[in-house]
Amino acid sequence: MTSKERYRFKVGTFDCLAILDGKEKRPITTLTESIPQEELAQVLREHGLPADEVMGYFNCLFVDTGEAKILVDAGWGRCTDRLQGRLLEHLQTEGITPADVDLVIFTHGDRDHMAGVLDAGGKLAFPKARYLMSREGWEWYSSKANLATLLAEITLFYRQTLPLLKEKIELVEAETEPLSGVQVAPAPGHRAGHQALIFSSAGERLVHLADAVGHPLLMEYPQWRWPFDSLPEQALQTRKRLLDWAVDQKALVFGSHLPFPGLGTVARHGHGWRWQPLVSTE
Repeated sequence: MTSKERYRFKVGTFDCLAILDGKEKRPITTLTESIPQEELAQVLREHGLPADEVMGYFNCLFVDTGEAKILVDAGWGRCTDRLQGRLLEHLQTEGITPADVDLVIFTHGDRDHMAGVLDAGGKLAFPKARYLMSREGWEWYSSKANLATLLAEITLFYRQTLPLLKEKIELVEAETEPLSGVQVAPAPGHRAGHQALIFSSAGERLVHLADAVGHPLLMEYPQWRWPFDSLPEQALQTRKRLLDWAVDQKALVFGSHLPFPGLGTVARHGHGWRWQPLVSTE
């Protein structure tokens, strides 16, 4: 099934659903500011892309392993007027109720990955789920000193949300396998506690990059820095490790911010990798 905002596929016996929580146009500087503007414009023209703006995608992934129904990241929810997340609407269109979700895995704590965990009434949107997050990420967003560096509306979100999750969340400090065929591993560089996932079933694999790659051109030109990475050099090493693994394992690749459905394969190309989308919904 293909739509412009939902895409069903399989990894072995796992039933998977890519969901577009939302998208927005952004200034071209949000792709990279690490190369001259003229050089960036030339590359964009060569790829048939606008030279003055870039589309930002926000993708979530739902996986039914047969053992459990897993949601990877919860999208924007209603935390900002800038963009209203549509995750819950799309799940329900596919016949999946919030109470069906057994496990919510946060790749990291940014609001576009976490804020949809709250419903319109400010309660946990997935009432029967347990939650999983890295301890490093949880502790960063729990720190008063760190929250003091953020905008007031962002600080307020974490102060309201983390107490609701506290009794239901499992914090992990290293590579772990919360369920058979589901592996969560540290992927440092983007944000504190950033994690990637690997789903394995019947000899097939999918690597969920989360925010390790924010745009296909960051694969082809790995020396470009993505402005959203907190530690760019560390993020680059993570990007290389995950993409090399995906090539070697002939794995499918899913990215939180790649063009919807964020799903494809990668191949080595020059000093980087070339993205091959599985399908285009644009």
